[in-house]
Amino acid sequence: MKILWFTNTPSKYDQGSIAYHGGGWIESLEELVTNQENIELAVSFFHKKGFEKEKRGSTTYYPILRKSQKKSPFTSVINGLVGRIESEPKIIPNLLKIVEDFKPDIVHVFGTEEVFATIQKYTNIPVVIHLQGLITPCLNAYFPPNTSSLDFILSRRYFFKNLTGRGVFALFLRFQNQAKREKLHLVNSKFLMGRTNWDFSISSIYAPNSHYFHINEVLRPVFYDIVKKEYNLKNSITIISTLSEAIYKGIDVVLKCANVLKQDTNIKFKWQIIGLDESSDLLNYFISSLKIYPSEVNVEFVGKKNSNELIALLKDADLFVHPSYIDNSPNSVCEAQIIGLPVIACNVGGVSTIVEHEKTGILVPANGVFEIVSTIINYVKEPDKYFVIGRKGREFALYRHNTENIVNNLLDAYLKIIKCK
Repeated sequence: MKILWFTNTPSKYDQGSIAYHGGGWIESLEELVTNQENIELAVSFFHKKGFEKEKRGSTTYYPILRKSQKKSPFTSVINGLVGRIESEPKIIPNLLKIVEDFKPDIVHVFGTEEVFATIQKYTNIPVVIHLQGLITPCLNAYFPPNTSSLDFILSRRYFFKNLTGRGVFALFLRFQNQAKREKLHLVNSKFLMGRTNWDFSISSIYAPNSHYFHINEVLRPVFYDIVKKEYNLKNSITIISTLSEAIYKGIDVVLKCANVLKQDTNIKFKWQIIGLDESSDLLNYFISSLKIYPSEVNVEFVGKKNSNELIALLKDADLFVHPSYIDNSPNSVCEAQIIGLPVIACNVGGVSTIVEHEKTGILVPANGVFEIVSTIINYVKEPDKYFVIGRKGREFALYRHNTENIVNNLLDAYLKIIKCK
């Protein structure tokens, strides 16, 4: 069986060159798929360097050159103000050339928001779209409470970034355009893959006639063999979160929670944030607007970490908090669970599919500042309850992310899709 992937990351093509957590699950899935007999895989993606196709082992890579074209200041400003996205007419011929060259039995597109899913309109080869973040519902939760697009338009910190398409508001405009394209992709889709009740329910709105396959995610291999062995209540607890520059990921929630913990409880703690450092524009925007200063509320920013560095931090922590306003099945939560770290997560999007309340984690409302603080207080009062939750979370995560089951389900889905042609 010949399978062609279109991905939003270079997968294993640039393996080891990206330290951050994003995209690692696709690399891990590629590793598993290429180890299967009678499978020939090709992976195509945008890349800043113009390499030709390259075969490594049983995998053929098709990097698509994404030129960093020189634009006049006027053009850059116009692009930023309208949230311009890639022009499909310029890209589709490249995608079709790859399809023609590789001649796959099936095309697997990862993500609904990029241009790749447009290929389904131009080929008779069956195309399955893998649901990931889903832009349309993210737009609904894009700006946190008490903030609006106007705040970021008028912000001196973001003014020039917005003009050049790199600020919060400019990215919001880009999201709007991607959401329009995403809806069209879903409307035109025949086959979808997802992993949560939430992405199934969202897809059923826009693609009610598509066939949906539930395929769980593969985690990075190193996480399967690491387990938190020591559970004990310390004099000072360590809380940990993995965040990014996306405004809806909840950095403001962390600052508010830490402030309440510091001001209104006697709990000794430190809160470590992976993925951001103190130079983050988004962080500094919320520091300025909330008047909450990380050093005064025991919040530390440790930046981006590779797998081993991340694992070391997770093993030493006591609680993992996921404060996002919207998400599907965040890898960061899955990785914390599979290590055995008790998880507190906002009950948004697809999170309830991977966190069962008071069994494999604790669910709180979106923007649940006081509920998160209350749960942390309960942890200090009843630590054994949370130690059990941590162990049970690992048990369920190991089952959910079982690599053999995932690969078997994926290949079975491929065969069923091909037979439906």
